[in-house]
Amino acid sequence: MVPILAAMLVWALALPAAAQLAGGDFNLSGEGPVQVDGDRLEVLEDQGLAIFEGNVRVVQGETVLRTGRLVIHYVRDGSGAATTAAGASQIDRLEASGGVNIQAGNRVATGEAGTYDMGTEVLTLTGKRVTLSEDGNVATGCRLTVDMRANRSRLEGCADAASRPTILIQPQNR
Repeated sequence: MVPILAAMLVWALALPAAAQLAGGDFNLSGEGPVQVDGDRLEVLEDQGLAIFEGNVRVVQGETVLRTGRLVIHYVRDGSGAATTAAGASQIDRLEASGGVNIQAGNRVATGEAGTYDMGTEVLTLTGKRVTLSEDGNVATGCRLTVDMRANRSRLEGCADAASRPTILIQPQNR
């Protein structure tokens, strides 16, 4: 289970760049324990997959990721077996579906689905309404892409012209 927990931590660490759109900051440390639970866990070693289904929840400190389904894809060698490093399987990518909600304190990111590619370090949240919010500040769109290496976030609207990215910023009381 340790590789799964490490991958979830890496995914959640992608949030600081995304949260900057809403003026916030999602914080996770690499030090604390991570707990993953769901209604079911199926490991398909021959396909290099681990699948959590039903009320999936990942928790570290005050940060919580909730989703309906989480698929963990492991890196596979030429024979189809999962490759290992120091005795642990290496994770290729994570895919969440069935609604994605990530909360850290009063900061929240939501979408219908999400992916995190370990090799490119790119997080993508998609849906009819992807939302980042903190203290009344809200950014919405249909596709959020966060490139961790380039420290760059991009929020896009939907295919219809009426759904452009928007940001609502609340004035600060001094």
